[in-house]
Amino acid sequence: MMKRTLLAALTVIFFSLSASAQIYRVAQMNVEQLRKLNKEKTAVLIPGGILEEHGSYLPSFTDGYWNEQVTQELAKAISTKPGWSVVIFPTIPLGNSGANDIGGKYSFPGTYAVRFSTLRAIFMDLATELGEQKFKWVFIVHGHGAPNHNRALDQAGDYFREGYGGHMVNLTGLMPVIAAWDGKKTESERKEDGLPIHAGMDETSMMLALRPDLVNPAYKTAQPFSDEKMEDLIRIAQGRDWLGYFGSPRLARPEQYANGWQRALNEAVSIALKILNGFDERQIPRFGDEMKKSTPDVALDRASLIHEAEITQKQQAWLKKRRLK
Repeated sequence: MMKRTLLAALTVIFFSLSASAQIYRVAQMNVEQLRKLNKEKTAVLIPGGILEEHGSYLPSFTDGYWNEQVTQELAKAISTKPGWSVVIFPTIPLGNSGANDIGGKYSFPGTYAVRFSTLRAIFMDLATELGEQKFKWVFIVHGHGAPNHNRALDQAGDYFREGYGGHMVNLTGLMPVIAAWDGKKTESERKEDGLPIHAGMDETSMMLALRPDLVNPAYKTAQPFSDEKMEDLIRIAQGRDWLGYFGSPRLARPEQYANGWQRALNEAVSIALKILNGFDERQIPRFGDEMKKSTPDVALDRASLIHEAEITQKQQAWLKKRRLK
């Protein structure tokens, strides 16, 4: 009898906690559950993760693993707000402009990107669906350091605000979040790692903390591909011997995660909670906008769009030939 009583008590506690948490996954919800949501106090989280080469030592979904971690911790934080619910979308494994674009190598094993216009259209379509259903608060968690990628998400968010009067924020595209990716390093580490933009010490440390099983142990003897200027990294990426990463993965250590990526995660959560409390996210600089000030990045973005226009032309020619619309 005592065992049954204890089991019943634990069951009540479990379901009480589940109910109070108010964290849902839209893929598991039915129509009635969605209709019952208070849209004024429901935050929709849309995680993403570009499939992008990360060199010989990290998996192509590296960005996505961190985005999913951010999503989980953000959901927990929002669910502590009285009366609030969280709806999490499945991770969208589509993004724009892999790091291989930096060297003009638009076809590279591990990168399976979509065009800028495609990514923007996907998130504008989601904005439409969510807006028509009266959702007001949407956070895109799709961290990836390509300016065009972030502009596509920013523009979808702007459409949601202007078209539906809500907030659809490219949370991981805000400057305070991206700036925190660069973890604390010693002077010698910073010199060897150089400009930390892709799959070097920081991202390798992040994966050692989140998914060490997916890190190639050979990172410990990785050759550095480092420099302090973007112009020089472009030259490195154009070389035949470039292995798909920048910086020095061999310096990575799991505890470095707390010095960079965890700080970025905390920044994202803090900003999201401020927005839900009435803060205007338009006061925060956006990475996509800030990178328009960088001459080499502007040139790279333009080159990527020219390449994408060629893809569009090829696809449209095929559709026309087949008399398809």
